[in-house]
Amino acid sequence: MIIRLLGPLELTGPNGAVQLSSAGQRTLVARLALNPGETVPRTALMDVLWSDEAPASATKTLHSLLARLRNQIRDAGLGELITTSEPGYVLNASADTVDVARFEALVAAARESDDPVQSARLLREALALWTGDPLADCRPGEWTRQESARLVELRMNATEHLMESSLALGEHAAVAPLVSSLVEQHPFRERLWEQLIIALYRCGRQAEALAAFHRARSVLVDEAGTRLLDLEQAMLTSDPRLDLPERVPVLVRGNLPADRSSFVARQETEHVADLIKQHRLVTLIGVGGVGKTRLAVHVARGEQPPDGVWLVELAALRDRALVPHAVAEALGVVDQTGRGQLTVLTEFLADRDALLVLDNCEHVVDHCAVLVDTLLRVAPRLRVIATSRRALRVYGEQVLSVAPLSVPYPAATLFAQRANAAVPGTFVITGANEQAVADLCRRLDGIPLAIEMAALRVRTQTPAQLLERLDDRLNVLTDNGRTTLPQHQTLLATMEWSFDLCSPREQLLWARASVFAGSFDLAAAEAVCSDDTLTADFMFDAIDGLVDKSVLQREEHAGAARYRLLETMRQHGQTRLRATDEESRLRLRHRNWYAGIAEQGERAWFTPRQAATIGAMTTERGNIRAALEYSLTTPGEADAGLRLAATLWFYWVGCGRLAEGRYWLNRALSLEAEPSRARCKALWVAGYVATLHGNTSAVPALLASCRAEAALLDDADADVYATCVQGAAAVFDDDLPLGASLLAEADRRHSELGHLDSNVIMARVALAITAAFGGELDRAAALCTEARSVCEENGELWARAYALYVLAFVAMRRGDVVEARELATSSLRIKEKFNDSLGIAVSVELLALISVVTGSAAHAALLLGGADRVWQSVGLPLFGSAGFAAAHDQCVALCLQALGDEAYAAEFARGSAMTVAAVVAAAQKEVARS
Repeated sequence: MIIRLLGPLELTGPNGAVQLSSAGQRTLVARLALNPGETVPRTALMDVLWSDEAPASATKTLHSLLARLRNQIRDAGLGELITTSEPGYVLNASADTVDVARFEALVAAARESDDPVQSARLLREALALWTGDPLADCRPGEWTRQESARLVELRMNATEHLMESSLALGEHAAVAPLVSSLVEQHPFRERLWEQLIIALYRCGRQAEALAAFHRARSVLVDEAGTRLLDLEQAMLTSDPRLDLPERVPVLVRGNLPADRSSFVARQETEHVADLIKQHRLVTLIGVGGVGKTRLAVHVARGEQPPDGVWLVELAALRDRALVPHAVAEALGVVDQTGRGQLTVLTEFLADRDALLVLDNCEHVVDHCAVLVDTLLRVAPRLRVIATSRRALRVYGEQVLSVAPLSVPYPAATLFAQRANAAVPGTFVITGANEQAVADLCRRLDGIPLAIEMAALRVRTQTPAQLLERLDDRLNVLTDNGRTTLPQHQTLLATMEWSFDLCSPREQLLWARASVFAGSFDLAAAEAVCSDDTLTADFMFDAIDGLVDKSVLQREEHAGAARYRLLETMRQHGQTRLRATDEESRLRLRHRNWYAGIAEQGERAWFTPRQAATIGAMTTERGNIRAALEYSLTTPGEADAGLRLAATLWFYWVGCGRLAEGRYWLNRALSLEAEPSRARCKALWVAGYVATLHGNTSAVPALLASCRAEAALLDDADADVYATCVQGAAAVFDDDLPLGASLLAEADRRHSELGHLDSNVIMARVALAITAAFGGELDRAAALCTEARSVCEENGELWARAYALYVLAFVAMRRGDVVEARELATSSLRIKEKFNDSLGIAVSVELLALISVVTGSAAHAALLLGGADRVWQSVGLPLFGSAGFAAAHDQCVALCLQALGDEAYAAEFARGSAMTVAAVVAAAQKEVARS
């Protein structure tokens, strides 16, 4: 049983949700549920129904409401949930079945804990119980208002406590934007203002922290407390008490997801744990649904290598060549050089002590084998756990076949846990059902996924009834003379059984949703999967039904719900889809939908939604890749593939995906295709990506083809963008006169054609760079001031940051180091958000020069070492350009003069050993110290 009050009110039993048809019934359930197991007097129940004056018929009406409510509860399989207990009524349920009680217990446990890690975990779990406004479905009245206000206040206190715990864990960079949003919604909560100020201060954003303090004072007026007033003095004196306490433990790095359900120990668990301690590659093989992933992740969670445990999910990957890209993505490795991703990974992991979990390798097993073999050869402290249906066949591989669960135990334990989770507090193994559970698990061959699917059915049937129905299904399958291996046969039977238990609409959605690669949202399901049989109006109900049956997994990204088929479920849906004539139509609709998403992203790139677009595109990357793969492998779709690969220029360039962008663009351009506007755009975008990759030698041929085809098609747009790219390449190659000429021409023609986007701004910024390098500081400043203004008007950040960098460069040349530092730091902060290694590198280089000029030579040398580390992920330092290198050389000379060779080398080495995040933080800290 589950009772939810922290949002839409729900009462769910074994037979489904109880339909509470009136606000009166919902109010009674809420009042009783807030004190489960305790008697609530009739007078209290009447008070919540009639907050003013109860009518003469109040007692009779109360009895009538309760009588109907108790009948509905019995029909839902909850028995005598509400019983008479003089002088009132009692709800016979344990506290853990009511979300309010669960919430309060978790918050109380978090308050009692001295461990910020545990507190944060408990508070996140507590806040996740909220799905909307509390008691919103109840009858309005004094009790409802008071209780709702109490719960909302508890939620805010828990949120503040979570922010406090996160700050104690050093997560100030993540806390700052969250608390900033919270203070806008709750400006009179002093504790939130304190947290915002501390978060900003620890991020090195002192000016903003002081500004936040003054805003707080103006809002709170005379109500500002002593703690808030003390913060100003502490910031002005750089009080060390504001720094992160040293006692905070360093968290193990990695990306393993939190457990969503309990893990049932199995006989192989310790063996796998021992193997990965003794060997560097362990591959878990076995049939689908046998629990390979769960076992691998559980064992990995017990490991704590210094450089973290990293899960790489490969199920949604359809192009084998992207395996290294997926690994780099999981590790957070951004590389904008022209090197292959495998080379990038070997360099990144060479000296790291880390554990990789490569999940679902079977469909890309050959490429996984090459990758793992290469990485293990060059990274002596790297270990790998792989899950697959077949071995990788790599030297030194330890292969373990994951067996089904033993029957009766632990198979019966898994069944009991999942059955009880389906309807909390309703299922335990007893002497009466133990044999039926054991027989059911035996008939399911101990396959965990099959057992979990069967356990969901206890909402409506007993284990004995489930066994009888399953026997019928398995006997039919066996009688048909199938030649599949027994365990595959069992899982297939269970899948088909679950499929048959779905409604027709749910069956259609299960099959059609198999075209998605990774997760999808409701809008995508409506666009791709709906038709006259499964209309968009019924899509949410079908999704809800599949989530309820655990066919679809619900996730949350950026506050929005998304859904995902487990890989085994997806494969079954795909089999069903291929048995129809719908697959081609569904894949085309899928491609068209995500091509539309790409076009929306391109339009949003020059708007205030630019930063949000990065997150959206990252979330959809699996589906975007699937759309590209369909376009480039399906006859007649090459032009659409070119168009999609070119449309994504903003993702390749702005989100640090240059290597993947070149891969898709090269594939698209290698197909035989007639000249078209899509091909022209793909050619200049490929030239753009190659330029930023440092491969300027490839640019002339690409742009020549673009111009030739654009001339045939009278495509002036493509021609001017090609001119712009050629000018940028010339600047990188130190041909400033040619670069200036081409960029000026491009800027003029962009204006004539009415173009205004990030690329137009970048052309002006590049033109300003040629002016600055040539000593025309006023012209450079004018160009970038105009570019900055246009960006601010349109909410554009990415190109604006480059304009700020050039303005900082100009300010430095003029001797205004204060202005230069402020501008360079602003540029760096933006580039950090975009993970733009190129922008980070040039900004850190300039901040290093500012540091040495203002007397901080040691810090400047540290930053130069850090910049050098960043350049390794960009390509040739400073593009091999004399213009860009001039300031760098000046900085090095001043550092050597102030420090000497040995001290300079020591600081440089310290900086080059830092992570990119640490380099960025170090560059910003200098602002706080000056």
